[in-house]
Amino acid sequence: MNEKLKILVVDSKEATRRLISEIMAGIPGTEVIDTAANGRITLAKLRQFSVDLILLDLDIPEMQGLDTMKKIGKDWRGTDVVIVTGIVEGHVDEIVGALELGAIDFVPKPVNGNENTIREFRLRLLPLIGLLRSRRSFRKASLGNQDISGDEADMRRGEKTVPNYSDRKFPPSVPSPEKHKLYPVIPSRIEVVAIAVSTGGPNALAKVIPQLPGRLSVPVLIVQHMPRSFTASLASSLNAKSVITVREAVDGEEILPNIAYIAPGGSHMLVRAERIRNHSLIKDVRSVRRCISLNNDPPENSVRPSADVLFRSLPAAYEGNILPVIMTGMGSDGTKGVLEMKRRGCYCLSQTADTCTVYGMPRSVDEAALSDEKVPIEQLAARITSIVQGW
Repeated sequence: MNEKLKILVVDSKEATRRLISEIMAGIPGTEVIDTAANGRITLAKLRQFSVDLILLDLDIPEMQGLDTMKKIGKDWRGTDVVIVTGIVEGHVDEIVGALELGAIDFVPKPVNGNENTIREFRLRLLPLIGLLRSRRSFRKASLGNQDISGDEADMRRGEKTVPNYSDRKFPPSVPSPEKHKLYPVIPSRIEVVAIAVSTGGPNALAKVIPQLPGRLSVPVLIVQHMPRSFTASLASSLNAKSVITVREAVDGEEILPNIAYIAPGGSHMLVRAERIRNHSLIKDVRSVRRCISLNNDPPENSVRPSADVLFRSLPAAYEGNILPVIMTGMGSDGTKGVLEMKRRGCYCLSQTADTCTVYGMPRSVDEAALSDEKVPIEQLAARITSIVQGW
């Protein structure tokens, strides 16, 4: 943990590169080893020396930021990227595109002489730096276990993963050890998939949602911690990549199967169930109509939308026929909601630590003994599909 994060600052303006370097010099555990004015120079420097973190402005010449991001994601997968944004308005799609390509977050660009922007830049980076250093230590510890068997390494990390389901027609359930599991088996019927995700989420969702079948047969409800306007862009981008329909949720709309609904940034999303009586000549038939409900209640777990808010609304609407999925993210949002669902019966998947950008939200669920299976990101879509469709 004493080794500093090696940082490369990429911005077209020399004054901005100098300012960011000065700010980073005041953040413990970091070292700006160089700067670059464009994408071409950035890639040349990456070939010369190793870098842990790139602070990347998307508005750079010669090779634009998204093109640079694609190359970094392809050839330097061990290097993290934080997007440093100037004007957000008009660039939301580009920022979301970078996040889907693997950038872990975006922060407002500091302005020389403006103490408020400098303070915000520093405060936004501080927790990210801490998380990246912790993750690097975890990876180094994992590498130290490579000479032992996979199962023994998993036990030393306190994890239980699942086998590869992509090539198996009838995968078994693999429950993890539980302290207070009330319903350790998969419900006979799943009626909804509910996903909670935060830091690193756009990239993770881009690996999972496009792999879901168009006829999944149930709706997917997604809480991704993002600002207002970003979730609409994310939904549009995922929809273009996916067979299943993806859209930003609208207040009052009926929830239908084979559609993924993303909670709008800045609003909590809940599910409201309405009992409907359908009269016929034969008998009185009662059915349930489930609808999206949005509100602007105070943030929970310092976020809005909050996964806990959504999760708490699901047992009344779907009984115990729920498949919550906890993916990469900072904090513990979703844990209390999963516990509430467990009281009615649900089956919970969590993303494995080694495939998370930030092992925060999954860790919270894992340590509370609420996860039934810990699944690598590459197998998550296949496992969701197999559980929902009863393979």
